[in-house]
Amino acid sequence: MFGKSKQPDNTSYWIRREHLFRSDNYECARCHVKKDRPTNACPNCGALMKSTKSDPQWVDELEMFDAILGD
Repeated sequence: MFGKSKQPDNTSYWIRREHLFRSDNYECARCHVKKDRPTNACPNCGALMKSTKSDPQWVDELEMFDAILGD
C-alpha cells in the first residue's frame, strides 16, 4: 500500500561511447540500441532518458595501438 509503485519504471540513461578515431555514439542502457545523438526518449524501447553516463572506450583503443606500436 505505501511501498514502491508496481508500475514498471520507464526511465533509463544513455551511455556515451567515446572513441579515438571516430565519432561518439550513444547506447540505451535498457535495450542497448545505439544512436548517433542522444534524445529525450529511446526510439526503440520508449524509455525516458534521465541522464548520460560516459564510457571512454578510446582509452582501450589507445592501449591497443600502443601495444601494436610497441611504445
